[in-house]
Amino acid sequence: MVRLEEGKYIIGFDDGYQLGKTANFVFNNGIHRLGATETTLKEHSLFYDGEYFKVGEGRAAITEDKVSDDDARLRTMAAAAMELGGAGIHKAEVVLAVGLPFSNYGRDKPKLIDYYKQQNRLGFSYEGEDYFLEIGKVIVCPQCYSAIATRLGNMKGDYLVVDIGSKTTDVVYVQDGLPIESRSITIEKAVVKWIKEIQREMKVQTGKDIPEHEVMKIALKEGSNLPGAYAELIRGMLREKMQSLELELAERGYSMDYINIIYVGGGALLARDYAGKYRAHTAYDCDLCANAKGYEFLARQIEGKQVV
Repeated sequence: MVRLEEGKYIIGFDDGYQLGKTANFVFNNGIHRLGATETTLKEHSLFYDGEYFKVGEGRAAITEDKVSDDDARLRTMAAAAMELGGAGIHKAEVVLAVGLPFSNYGRDKPKLIDYYKQQNRLGFSYEGEDYFLEIGKVIVCPQCYSAIATRLGNMKGDYLVVDIGSKTTDVVYVQDGLPIESRSITIEKAVVKWIKEIQREMKVQTGKDIPEHEVMKIALKEGSNLPGAYAELIRGMLREKMQSLELELAERGYSMDYINIIYVGGGALLARDYAGKYRAHTAYDCDLCANAKGYEFLARQIEGKQVV
């Protein structure tokens, strides 16, 4: 969150298909409607427009877009409450900085702005605390590019920036600090699809249904109770997924053997651990909040105001 002036703030929100990320918080993107039934626990609870919700428990189903229902708005309210509540702020005018995949940016930007502008005054309660937001402006930024926006001035030569997301992978080609749009793409290889494929293959090989969150624990090298043999099978499949991605990038004309490569965001963790070979010209920025921080940086540049 960036303070512009008294009562006005920039809040960056990266509304992923698996995780919601602000500059300082990360939460699961699941939405559970409880209707008029009050939540038992305050954690992750939101009350809006006469209904109770749990925001941040589990993963929501992947949809074609994020503007066909209220779920993105509910996640945005929770995200804003996390940022504002941590600073003791409950009423604010917000410049909302959000993102879209690089290749879909021009097409979907007007729809996303219109989505937030339709209901730009939001009164709600989050975890028992009341908030009132007025979304005064919506700034839409391209994903992946935003994650490296603060360092573009230092990027001399050619770079390939790769953001492996939940639904898509964004690839931005940067030459002497300038993104080259004609050489930047979005491809349909991403974490959720990989996890589903691994679950199906594990069912074939072991006869067991392995939960998504257990596969993710192996992917992120977190503690898992899965048998060692299962964990090794999953690691092998993850290596295959990463190698398949890099092979596709090579087939699309990107010189993976010598170009500077930066993997960013949560997918950088997978690339670092499963790409399969060390390369001195490859870097891994594993900050899950990199895009959200970039949105705030770009929004601040657009606003052109002195940060208080």
